[in-house]
Amino acid sequence: MSRRVPEFAVVTGVFLGLSALVTGVTLGWGLYATVVIGAGVSYPFVAFGIVRDDDPAATIRPRPVLAAGGLVAALGALGALLGNPTPAGVLFALLVGVVLFVPPAAYATRYGADVNPLPPQTTVLAGAATGFLLLVAGLFVDRPLVGVAVGGAVALGCALYGNERGLAVGVRTKRRAAVAGGLLGVGLVGVGVLDGGPLTEWLLAGAATALLPSVFLALTADGDRRSPRSR
Repeated sequence: MSRRVPEFAVVTGVFLGLSALVTGVTLGWGLYATVVIGAGVSYPFVAFGIVRDDDPAATIRPRPVLAAGGLVAALGALGALLGNPTPAGVLFALLVGVVLFVPPAAYATRYGADVNPLPPQTTVLAGAATGFLLLVAGLFVDRPLVGVAVGGAVALGCALYGNERGLAVGVRTKRRAAVAGGLLGVGLVGVGVLDGGPLTEWLLAGAATALLPSVFLALTADGDRRSPRSR
């Protein structure tokens, strides 16, 4: 019976997601609401099944999960964009897509989907550059918090991918990243002060940017203790 519980959780999650899809189409919720609600009710059950399964990759193949997650993320982003086809809407749509894509991408990375043709180091650098550009884009469309959220998610996700693939990041490099994040966060608050408007969103964006390297440090602390290469 215990072996069937994880599989039952996955089946339940898929069933609830499909039910939300049918309900959304029937009641005219719109693409964005339908996809987000469907993911919201299905992802936790699938995650429970993965955590409780002794060998989840044998039950839930990583590549189909990645493909399905990519489709869900694309539909969610498209739905958000259709609801707000402006530059700020594009940035928010990217945030929706990233949030929906992160869980299946994390699962596929953990269990070896191996569909990324780039080396880990290149992926990390590309993620950092993309994250910074998205943060800057948030400034241009006057949505700094959205820019930080989507840019930080991309940069952090790529950094964690590199760590999972065995890319050794030294303590000195991590400290420099923490200093850079702090300086960038202070810079964002400075931009908000010069902007002259309410500072609440700018303060939150600055704090999130400053804390991002610390989040990476916390999530990879166990690997640092196990691997002498990181020193």
